[in-house]
Amino acid sequence: MKHIYLILNLCSVRERCLIGEVWCPVNDLPVLQGALARASEDSGGGGESFCHRIPCSVSPPTLIRTNKFTAGFQEIVDSYGVASYQEVNPALYTIITFPFLFAVMFGDVGHGILMFLFALWLVLGEDDPKLKRSENEIFSMCFGGRYLILLMGAFSVYTGFVYNECFSRATSIFPSGWNVTSMAYDNNDLHKAFKAKSPVDPLNPNMTGVFIGVYPFGIDPIWSLASNKLTFLNSFKMKMSVILGVFHMAFGVCLSIFNFV
Repeated sequence: MKHIYLILNLCSVRERCLIGEVWCPVNDLPVLQGALARASEDSGGGGESFCHRIPCSVSPPTLIRTNKFTAGFQEIVDSYGVASYQEVNPALYTIITFPFLFAVMFGDVGHGILMFLFALWLVLGEDDPKLKRSENEIFSMCFGGRYLILLMGAFSVYTGFVYNECFSRATSIFPSGWNVTSMAYDNNDLHKAFKAKSPVDPLNPNMTGVFIGVYPFGIDPIWSLASNKLTFLNSFKMKMSVILGVFHMAFGVCLSIFNFV
């Protein structure tokens, strides 16, 4: 009842008529007209409710329609600000950029699979009333962003293969592209180094017979045993971050051009 009176107070009274000026999407005008017609019939007051489109110089508010897949991404963008009317909606592109940039930071095959399976369980059980009406705030937040977490987990698995990390351990999926036996190692010392997980000498591709070829996909697992592992990986990730950052910023500038036009 309080809500009804609150809405009525927003209307102006002219000649025993209530007039309310509201924004309505053009596509929803038939729905609005139908609702007003039903209200006129149900009230039994003998009056008629109708709507007119009036010109206005004020820019309309932004209405972005979402579904259960895009709602989580739209909420993230709206937390920073809502785009002006007829501007490009960045949430559309965030569907790809946000999970991928998260995965660049969280690249691990094992952890990514766990996150993906958790989100998949939420997606498959999205119609379960127990999941929908959970009173746990953190769980409700995860349930609302289940598709976001699903993509974050899938992308993390991909970048985990790029980093060659599974629960922070390197995996030997393909044969290594290095042969460190040429680096003043005999077979016994090399076997002991691998068995003890102790660092070997800095990998030097300029030595004959050391660098055989490029690892097919991701980081060669031999780097986990090299004493210059951090030097190489930090340099690699720093350069990759700069490249991704430049592309991401340039893409944002391109969207700003469309907004300007």
